[in-house]
Amino acid sequence: MDSQQIRGKFRHWMISGAVAIGALGFLLGSTAGADDAPCKATSFSVAKVEKACKAGGRKAAKVVMKGVVKKAKAAGESMNCKTCHDDLKSFSLTSNAVADLKKWM
Repeated sequence: MDSQQIRGKFRHWMISGAVAIGALGFLLGSTAGADDAPCKATSFSVAKVEKACKAGGRKAAKVVMKGVVKKAKAAGESMNCKTCHDDLKSFSLTSNAVADLKKWM
C-alpha cells in the first residue's frame, strides 16, 4: 500500500469519525432539552420554587432544590431528590416534601 492509499484510508476514517461524533452530538443535544421544559406543578407551597419555575422552568427549579439539598447535606442531613419526590418522572411529592423543603430554604 503506498502513501497515497494510506492517506485516502486515513481521510475516510476521519470523515466517518466526524460524522459519527456529529450524529451523537445531535442525538444528545435533542434530549438535553428535557430540563428546559416547564415545571409540571401548577400550584406551589414554596414561593421561591414557584418563582424559579415561572422564570426558568424545570431547570431553574432544579437549581433551587439542589441548593436546598446541598445546604441540608452540609448540616449533616441525609437528603436527595427522592427525599421529597416519590417519582422523578412525574415529580410527585412525598407527604413531607413541603416541610422538608421549607426547613432548608
